Amino acid sequence: MSRTSFSSKTVLMLAVLALATSASLASNLALVRGDSAPGMRGRGPEGQRVVVQYKPDTITLINFWATWCVPCRQEMPALQELFSKRSKDGLQVVGVHAGYVEHEDLETFLDQVKVDYPIVLPDQRWLDDWGGVSVMPLTFMIDGEGKILRRYLGAAEEQIEGLVHDVEAALDGRELGPVIVPETPNVATDADKP
Repeated sequence: MSRTSFSSKTVLMLAVLALATSASLASNLALVRGDSAPGMRGRGPEGQRVVVQYKPDTITLINFWATWCVPCRQEMPALQELFSKRSKDGLQVVGVHAGYVEHEDLETFLDQVKVDYPIVLPDQRWLDDWGGVSVMPLTFMIDGEGKILRRYLGAAEEQIEGLVHDVEAALDGRELGPVIVPETPNVATDADKP
C-alpha cells in the first residue's frame, strides 16, 4: 500500500480552495439571525423609487411573497394590521414581490389584499443578495442596526401569531418568543405556480 504525501504548499492551496468554495456556497444560503440585512431599494408597482433604511428604534419586516402564493395571501392581512397598529412605534413593513407579474395582475392583487405598506419589485440579483427566495412567504425581522433578528418561513396560523408576538415584543423591548416551526409549514414553492 502506498502512502501519498502532500507538501505544505499543496495543503495550503487545498485549504484556500476549500475556503473559497465554502464562501461561494455560503453566499447562496438564506440569511439567518445575526447576519447583516442587504440594502433595500427598488421600484414600487407604479415605478416609484422605494428605499428602506434601517434606523435606530425601528423594527423592519421584509416580507417576500408572490401573487400566486396562497399562504402569502393569508399572511398579508396580519402584516397590514400590525403595520397599521405599530408603524407609529417604529415598525416598517416592506412587501417584496419575488416573481414576475403583469402590472395589471399586481394591481388587482394589491386591491384585493388591501395593503398600504410599501411594495418593492426587485430584480433577480437583488433577490440573490437575500440568499435566494425559493419558498414563500419568507419574512425577515431586522433591527435598527440592520441585523436580522429572526427569519419566518411559512404562514401557518401559529407562525403568523408568533411573528406578531415577536414584533410586538421587539418594539416594546421584550424578549422574542420561541421559534415556531409547525410540522406542516404553510408554504408555496415554484411548483405551486399556475
